[in-house]
Amino acid sequence: MNRSPDVKKLEWRHFVVFVLAAFPWVSMAQMTVHGDDEDYTYESREGIEFGINIGAYRGDQLSPYFYDGSGDRTLAEGSGNAQIWSIQERLEQLQSQQLTHPVTGILNEYPAWQLESLPLMQYRTSMMFGLKMAKYWNPETALVCQLDAVQMTAEGAWNLSTGLLPDQGQGNADIRTYPILGKEQRMLVSLGYRTAIYLAEDASWTVEFGGMANATSVEENYIVVTPDVGNAMYEVNLLTSVGNGNGQLTPANKLLTQWGTGFYATGGIDLAFEEGGHIELNARVSRDQINLGTQTVQGWNVALFVTWMMPSELGDFVRASF
Repeated sequence: MNRSPDVKKLEWRHFVVFVLAAFPWVSMAQMTVHGDDEDYTYESREGIEFGINIGAYRGDQLSPYFYDGSGDRTLAEGSGNAQIWSIQERLEQLQSQQLTHPVTGILNEYPAWQLESLPLMQYRTSMMFGLKMAKYWNPETALVCQLDAVQMTAEGAWNLSTGLLPDQGQGNADIRTYPILGKEQRMLVSLGYRTAIYLAEDASWTVEFGGMANATSVEENYIVVTPDVGNAMYEVNLLTSVGNGNGQLTPANKLLTQWGTGFYATGGIDLAFEEGGHIELNARVSRDQINLGTQTVQGWNVALFVTWMMPSELGDFVRASF
């Protein structure tokens, strides 16, 4: 029996309504994993999710030597009216042109002073904060993009020989040790593939790997000198604007931000919570090209961090905000 066009349209509408009504249940369908001891199920995972990263970041061993005060470093073209001094040259400049500076008074107490040794530099472990976005096709497969920011500090200690007679039992020279510091900002952008292996219903191992880019901006480089008496601490900038002829120098600013590239791999554990989204415990190792001035370094950088992947309700709000 042939059906009228109106009947066919009505049946088609019923079918569409049924599919739309069933879609939420399809998107939250459960999958079964067969284990050696028992079977367990987990909800399907697809769509775009957002997360927040917080953790610790440790820089490579070579890049901090850009701030060692050796005088072998130069800034990249485009850094404006800026220069970077060696420790020796900066102290000589102070003593000859900035006669009222407190450090000049300290140096005048050491008539035969000289730089004894340069520092061994390293980065402090720094806090890292970031955002994460992931496109899931299923619980085991996702494309991940992350944007992290780190404020880094390089530190070391250099030695000044005063030329004075040492105290008894103190060797052949009177040596004073002072700190040197360098500060920079790094922005880390990564794009990678993520996969997972389930351990239990709400826990899985995760592996992620891909490419990474970094934007590094040098902010400060200075030494700290203290007098023999008292607790005063005087900072002397090594990263300054070009002098105007009167001997007065100001800290440099608006230096060029330089980009580098690399790759990374991350391993971790993903813990799912019924109403709290997901918590990820991550360890990431990256091989990065870091550009500081005219110096280019290939080094290994390490990050340990926690990621909170937002529950679907918050994710919907974030998507609606954009």
